[in-house]
Amino acid sequence: LIRWGEKDKGEEASWANHTGVVVEGGWVGTPPTGASPAIVIEALWHVRKGPLVLNGTEVRFFRPVPAYDEDELGRFVAEAETYVGDKYGWWKLGFQLADKVIFGGRKVLTTALHVKSRPICSFLAAYVNQVAQSSERVAKRVLSGLRNGEAMYAFGIPPQSADPDSMLDSCLAHPDLWQEVK
Repeated sequence: LIRWGEKDKGEEASWANHTGVVVEGGWVGTPPTGASPAIVIEALWHVRKGPLVLNGTEVRFFRPVPAYDEDELGRFVAEAETYVGDKYGWWKLGFQLADKVIFGGRKVLTTALHVKSRPICSFLAAYVNQVAQSSERVAKRVLSGLRNGEAMYAFGIPPQSADPDSMLDSCLAHPDLWQEVK
């Protein structure tokens, strides 16, 4: 359902249906003896912090270009930590569905939705990245030719409107802003 709801008209079925943030580096997958797993914060049934659990799922990782400096990284982790333990915002998915059905995929209701509590996975990841960014990073994006509104947001759209597919699309469309980590 999430993959159907987030794809744009004419776009093939989305690959992405979940997102989270890595707050402590480490091994991805089953770590070898003595290696520590990557630690993530993600919104599932509630917002949890813990080892990345793949359960056979394929994942992709992106980081900003240039990588966050010490201050940005500090804001990134600190903001993500504020959500740990929060309940999932199931009702927010209804706004995304309504945007799809009523407004043909345009982000109308979700853009108007300014509620930080009870996050969904995409809001958490987009908002945490938004808070982390320095004004210099945003100014560089404006100067690079991105439209002002698109340049203001980490993934080109307001965090409350983000979904995993649009975030992935943004990362793939802007390799000068997002680097895939393999």
